[in-house]
Amino acid sequence: MHRETGLFSTLKSLWYRLSSIGILTCVFYEALLLARGTAQGWSFYLSGGEVAFEVLVRLVVVAIVGLLLGTAATAGVAPVLWYCQSWRERLAGWTTMAAAIAAVFLISRYMLIALIQWAAGFLTHPPVGGTEDVFSRALPVVKIALIAFYVAFALILWFPRSRKAISSSLDPMLSDKMTRRTALVTVAGTAGLVAAEYVLSKRLLSVQAALPSQRPKSNILLVTFDALSAEDMSLYGSSLPTTPNIDAFARKATTFTRYYSASTFTTPSIATILTGRYPSETGVYQIQGSLPPEKVQQNLPRLLRAAGYATGAFISNPYAYYLVKGFANDFDELPQPHFQEGNLQRLWEATQPLHQDSGVGSRVEEYFDLDRTWNKIARISIHLPMEYRPAASFEHAQKILARMPEGFFLWLHVISPHSPYIPDVQERGRYIPYDEGRTFEQDSELLWRPHYEPDQQKQVDRRRLIYDEFIMTADRAFGAFMAEVEATGRLKNTTVMVSADHGESFQGGVYQHAQVDLTRPVIHIPLVIRTPDQQEGREVALTADQTSLAPTILELAGQPRPTWMRSPSLVPWLTPGDDLGEGKGVAFSQFLAKNSVLKPLRHGSIGVIVGDYQYVVYLDTQEGRLRPLSEAQRWEVDRTGENPVKAQALRAILRTRFPDLI
Repeated sequence: MHRETGLFSTLKSLWYRLSSIGILTCVFYEALLLARGTAQGWSFYLSGGEVAFEVLVRLVVVAIVGLLLGTAATAGVAPVLWYCQSWRERLAGWTTMAAAIAAVFLISRYMLIALIQWAAGFLTHPPVGGTEDVFSRALPVVKIALIAFYVAFALILWFPRSRKAISSSLDPMLSDKMTRRTALVTVAGTAGLVAAEYVLSKRLLSVQAALPSQRPKSNILLVTFDALSAEDMSLYGSSLPTTPNIDAFARKATTFTRYYSASTFTTPSIATILTGRYPSETGVYQIQGSLPPEKVQQNLPRLLRAAGYATGAFISNPYAYYLVKGFANDFDELPQPHFQEGNLQRLWEATQPLHQDSGVGSRVEEYFDLDRTWNKIARISIHLPMEYRPAASFEHAQKILARMPEGFFLWLHVISPHSPYIPDVQERGRYIPYDEGRTFEQDSELLWRPHYEPDQQKQVDRRRLIYDEFIMTADRAFGAFMAEVEATGRLKNTTVMVSADHGESFQGGVYQHAQVDLTRPVIHIPLVIRTPDQQEGREVALTADQTSLAPTILELAGQPRPTWMRSPSLVPWLTPGDDLGEGKGVAFSQFLAKNSVLKPLRHGSIGVIVGDYQYVVYLDTQEGRLRPLSEAQRWEVDRTGENPVKAQALRAILRTRFPDLI
């Protein structure tokens, strides 16, 4: 009995000490990471209170990790302490000393790397490519410094006096009173966070109104692809047969040949689709953005649902999904995709109490934080949440469709052909050798930002070929889905719309998307609309942009356009006639990712397209560039000097539409 009592007392004391060391180490790591710019980045799209909340979430999570590490270490050494009764206290002391030395080693190593990377970013101006460029530039210095650090630390441990100094450096925090307090604060903080998120999430919940008994007789199906440039589609003139199924669909549909996205990356474009507003009006500027509470109720699905439509969506881009989830009460069906199957998904679900839908902070940032950490531990280099297969997206859409009554609005956003470009086996090797295509999967995210040099065009062209293969994969999945829907007979009263959130560029020094120059391939996207019983294809050359999509859907549903949607509906152009819109219309695009949602817009760009010209104003300098559309794939083109009257006229259009920006 005395032996068991002594063992319990030793284990309890050891558990407190090891858990405290684990908590302090993990919290220090995370606090340093947050201080190095992560928390500052949140301030671009979160309020000060929300930033503090996200900091608290992460500190609580890493404290729990430290507590678990301490618990695991105590459990691991427990059998030895039970067996070695006479050495029990000494072994517990040695274990504590080893844990303290390990903690000092890890903290010192992390601080050294952070200091070198900070110096690399400070001494050479911050790169346009982001922090990844800082890390790669500092990597040789980091390797040399780490070798010196390892040698120095080993020498310090060799001498008893210095070894004792290191092992006892954490003693002030390892007293019985302090360790109990650390464990208690961790448990209490976790409970408090869970309770706070629960209370906040309950405040957000609202009861959905029942659908009226008088249901609409028409259906609307919207399919959008992520990063699908019209200029790489055979439907729009690409020399490669990339979209045979969409081509076949368009033979009995209306194709808008001059349709443009409202921004150059996903989240602000998705917000525009939902609201009919430009990014400067929605307040969604960043990839993690969300609509402010005062604007979230003004959205397309809410209007359709009020008109009696059953509303559903399946969104396979995680950033887009977490934006759309803010409208969850306006969708009857909005299932959450498993962006990365397996242990990560199980861990995300198991930790649900720590990231409830509280309406405070950013769930998508919490998900990707977990994703990055998990994949780093698992040594997974590819961005798996961005690899949701197109066939899987359409399969989920089919399941939702089967549950929806007549009178539905269903929106499917397919993340393909967004990078990484990973075609299915049926398309692999079609345009580029299989092995060569595989090498591009690892580096497709970070190359050539924001511009690449002309001598790299051949490499870009090779990557464009695997992108085109991936378009074929998405197109084949679309064709199979449409065949299945048609077989069910649900297309009889259904208007089907095919579009994209933004495009993708492999021309003119611009690679991929999310760039400030608003070049044509990045914003030129498809829009194909087939109304019920339409039997002939038609091309419309009207210039339009994404803000017209929501008004078009509302008019097709027989609903009025609200005053906060200012762009016209495209329905008049769906009726056959001699007027094909040539030379008519206007389209605007914006890139505002460098702005804080809490400050006036001062950075980025806005552009306008009228006729055969584009004019882009860079907000930082207020300088403008005039580009003929035939040259608008090149970011550096400026024909203002050759045609100042045209440049002045287009600038006036921008100033009239966005007086606060010009």
